[in-house]
Amino acid sequence: MAHLTTEVNYAQRLHQAFEERSARIAVMGLGYVGLPLALAFAEAGFSVYGVDPDLAKCRAIARGESYVGDVSSERVAEVVREGRLHAQPAPDVLAQADAVIICVPTPLSKPKTQIFPILFRRQKA
Repeated sequence: MAHLTTEVNYAQRLHQAFEERSARIAVMGLGYVGLPLALAFAEAGFSVYGVDPDLAKCRAIARGESYVGDVSSERVAEVVREGRLHAQPAPDVLAQADAVIICVPTPLSKPKTQIFPILFRRQKA
């Protein structure tokens, strides 16, 4: 019974964190799906940590620049300036996230290799 109580308490705390916009969101993959999603959460007041192995994307976000046609650089710059959107290639921020959203291509490349290898790497908890 104690295990169930712990799970209920965790669920209540998580629900409250989302209502208060204090939940930390991680978005894996900052392409044409991930960047707009990360931006929407950041604009809604959440702290968002984007993870993408493409260092050029991470650097563009840090400069407040968009590389996605549907997303203006002004919107990215605003949430970066306010400290609500961060991007990095390393997945270590996932351990601190309250929610992780995976936005990566699902198909495999021609030689059947993984497109987003950190999803499949064993991480230390």
